[in-house]
Amino acid sequence: MPDPLSETAIDDLARAVHDHYLRTRRAAGDDETTNASLVTWDRLPRLLRADSRAHARDVPRKLAAVGCRLTRRSDLPPAALTDVEIERLARMEHVRWTLARLAAGWRPGPVHDAEARRHPDLVPWERLTEDARDKDRSTLRTLPAVLAVAGLRIVRGPAEAVL
Repeated sequence: MPDPLSETAIDDLARAVHDHYLRTRRAAGDDETTNASLVTWDRLPRLLRADSRAHARDVPRKLAAVGCRLTRRSDLPPAALTDVEIERLARMEHVRWTLARLAAGWRPGPVHDAEARRHPDLVPWERLTEDARDKDRSTLRTLPAVLAVAGLRIVRGPAEAVL
């Protein structure tokens, strides 16, 4: 089992992940009227903050699945994730997100409706739109830069107690 992140690192990473999400979705033309999660971290609903933290906690597990780990050591060369690895990690993140939503009482629906707890992306990866898949891929592509905000980097090799 990979070493867990400290609560401070989890919070830093969760905020950085959310900031990335804000930038990419706004660049794609989304705004608060179409996506209620496009608000600053301080205004983000509790469930969405918790989801960002859960995503951060899961990063070591996902990286271990592709032979990588996190470190604070600057003397080790950073790993570049391949397209195949990004695809695998994106699928893993979609499963994590889906299970969390279903556990919170959400169900698939034709449109995103937070009040009714419905979301069109609560389907298997194969049934997602390319735009929905790209949300997960984008998060994983920018993971090295997001991790750097928390003082972390991705390296190849087995886990060691450096966090």
